[in-house]
Amino acid sequence: MSTTLSKFSHTIHQLRSHLLALEAQSCQLDLPRLSGREWFDILERKLIPQLTNEMYLVVAVVGGTNIGKSVIFNHLVDQQTSAISPLASQTRHPVCLVPQHFEQQHDLREVFQGFELVPWSAAEDPLKQDERHLLFWKNCDTLASNLLVLDTPDIDSDAEVNWERAERIRQCADVLVTVLTQQKYNDAAVKKFFREAAREDKVIITVFNQCQLPDDEEYWPLWLNTFCQETGAHPELVFIAPNDRGAANSLELPFYPRTFEPASADAPAEINAGVPQTDTAVNLMQVLPQMQFGEIKVQTLRGALKYLIQQDSGVPSYLREIKSRSQEFRSAAELLSEHELAEIENWPLVPNPVIVSAVRKWWQEQREGWSAHVHGFYNSLGKGVLWPVRYLHSLTAEEKRPPMEVYREQEWSVVLQTVEGIYDRLTLVSELGNALLTSRLKTLLSGTSREALLKTLHAEHAQFNFTAQFEELVDREMTSFKSESPQYYSLIKQIDRAAAVGRPVLSVGLFFVGFGAVGDVGTQIVTDTMIQSVVNVAGDVAG
Repeated sequence: MSTTLSKFSHTIHQLRSHLLALEAQSCQLDLPRLSGREWFDILERKLIPQLTNEMYLVVAVVGGTNIGKSVIFNHLVDQQTSAISPLASQTRHPVCLVPQHFEQQHDLREVFQGFELVPWSAAEDPLKQDERHLLFWKNCDTLASNLLVLDTPDIDSDAEVNWERAERIRQCADVLVTVLTQQKYNDAAVKKFFREAAREDKVIITVFNQCQLPDDEEYWPLWLNTFCQETGAHPELVFIAPNDRGAANSLELPFYPRTFEPASADAPAEINAGVPQTDTAVNLMQVLPQMQFGEIKVQTLRGALKYLIQQDSGVPSYLREIKSRSQEFRSAAELLSEHELAEIENWPLVPNPVIVSAVRKWWQEQREGWSAHVHGFYNSLGKGVLWPVRYLHSLTAEEKRPPMEVYREQEWSVVLQTVEGIYDRLTLVSELGNALLTSRLKTLLSGTSREALLKTLHAEHAQFNFTAQFEELVDREMTSFKSESPQYYSLIKQIDRAAAVGRPVLSVGLFFVGFGAVGDVGTQIVTDTMIQSVVNVAGDVAG
């Protein structure tokens, strides 16, 4: 590969990689996929596989329904290869004749991306119904070593899948043998197909088929001129062929070369068309090898590159689309931010006894040595002595619900209010005229989405282990307090040790004067006061 061509090929491969990465990064913008965009399909099906030093031409016979494309294809290769039928839309899959040993030097799957390649064994193969995009191929001894020739499905078939298959062939082709007739030169689908071909700078050879000669000699230039004006196409070569089914079926259909120069739209009378002095039919098979392969390849590759960089339909347009869409999402996000969708003012506080209990549990885990044994012993003793008192008290007092159960109900009530508020604000935002938000919010706000959300939230909220989560939070915050306020932590630890020293004396003394278990209660009060102090300091550290 030449240095210049190698650089182009490397750049094109880099461009493709960057585009795919950009598509992945911008997937949340809900843009149409790269695959299916004309310029990207040309990049993948034309530029990537064909920017090589190994020059070859892809020639495709294209046109509308029931105009004799398969007849022209058979004459191009000088053999009865493609099935001929008077019925419309019979060719459902493209077929390709490949020079001998070509597939050993090139990967046909790369040449014809988007197709599943199948060996071609019978003329009726491309007539079969199949949802897959198949391309039937076989070797041909009579073709030049760098020439591939295809017959294609109708570009205006009732089956739209045929259009897609024909378009994929057009994107990778260099030369389009365009078959036109009096009935098929100005149809909308035909014009759309060849407008794209003209924009891609394909080389076009026109065969005006099924002519009534000599009567149509004065009319075909008018029909062809209309076709050129409507599509922007400019045929390199023009041939006309008579309406002769017998000659068509026996590979004896004559093709007469004609000169043609399309007129401008405002001067239809200046059509330059004529009959050569020697009006002799030519063999279509001999026409293609006489063409300048190198010049044609450069022209079509240049056309593909031009299409790729067009401001209105190529890579620049795609980048502007991403920028514009991103701005739409930014505006939508700003609009949502302005309305404070999730404003919460009355979230309940965790009950203070729960906090003190969790901190006490953490503090007990920090005690070491004799201090831990003393406090552990008297805590157990206190619980045992106080058990009858607690039991008698429970018989006379009204049963209290666990604090965390009350908290769970309070929190769920706030969740309900918050969700209702969010939906009310979303309804308001959906009516502010932002198209991006309106379309999405209408879907979100319609139906039973609110009930479904509340059902999901309630199920998860009911199963949530508040105690375990809160203990984990306390452990994390108190550990942070321990590391960030070591002096205060040491001071409290000394107080805790002092309490452990005085605890036996206090308990025994109070027991003998008649207060028994109250000694443990008094010590617990001191401990709770200390723990409340720790909670406050830890909150200051964490905050």
